[in-house]
Amino acid sequence: MEPDSSRSATPATDPRPVKSSGYAGLLGFSNSGKSSILNNVTGRSISAVTGQPFTTRTNVAGLTTSAGWQVCFIDTPDISRVLDHPVMTWLDVYCLVMDSRRIDEQMDSMEVSRLFELSRAGALPVILVLTFVDYFPDSLKPALLHQAALRRDFAGLLSCCPAQGGGGEKLLELVVGQLPRREALFPDDCRTPHSERFLVGEQIRTQLYRVLPPDVASSTAVQIEEFSFRDGKTYVRANIHVARHSSKGMVIGRKGATLQRISDLASEASRALLGKSLYLDLWVKVREGWPDSEGDLLEFGYVC
Repeated sequence: MEPDSSRSATPATDPRPVKSSGYAGLLGFSNSGKSSILNNVTGRSISAVTGQPFTTRTNVAGLTTSAGWQVCFIDTPDISRVLDHPVMTWLDVYCLVMDSRRIDEQMDSMEVSRLFELSRAGALPVILVLTFVDYFPDSLKPALLHQAALRRDFAGLLSCCPAQGGGGEKLLELVVGQLPRREALFPDDCRTPHSERFLVGEQIRTQLYRVLPPDVASSTAVQIEEFSFRDGKTYVRANIHVARHSSKGMVIGRKGATLQRISDLASEASRALLGKSLYLDLWVKVREGWPDSEGDLLEFGYVC
């Protein structure tokens, strides 16, 4: 995903209101809760959420807008894959999402040190978002934030439990307070800059983790081959690529039952997200060893 061209001057024929507007990157290690936070603050299931590491394979964006501000949150893959990516050059705020059970380990990591180097170089704020705080008694949560504040210079700190819907309003408040005043980046009714084609592909991929064994789901890729409108419905033909021949039968299931369940779940999730009926035509194909092929990763859009 590339930054929106509306950062530059907007034509006088289509003026956009001046607001506190900008891009906030959700940065952190795998399984820290970045995708859940994106879905929480936008109120939509845009990004895939599973219990498996490295579920997010590319940058996923969602918008939240009010009369006075607009924030485009960017859910990113593991921080080790993002720090040298061009997305870092056009973020306005860094939101460091950190598992509260691993503060010492993650705070001293090379990746977090590098993030603060980028922050100082670009004079950009870093907001700490501590997740998985529900593992601790309420009386210890302030101490966790205090511990983190002593370790690094944060522009703001909060603890949250995005899976339970907590912390979103506070995060928005902290982010908006750091954003510049500029013309809105997107129209007010825009919820994500991604295409419907991309969003449906992510919904299909999410359901793979619900139905398949974790090792099979994590080694599958979804590629939308056709996205068209037929007979009052959006027709989607998608290929589910597995990395091993032995996985193909598991995805299809007995008499196609597993594949049908994936299709039903993905259709329902896509309809809820997009507000329209879909017809999914899913096919399972073998792309031997695709996770280790740079060409395949690039083709599937999984190179960050």
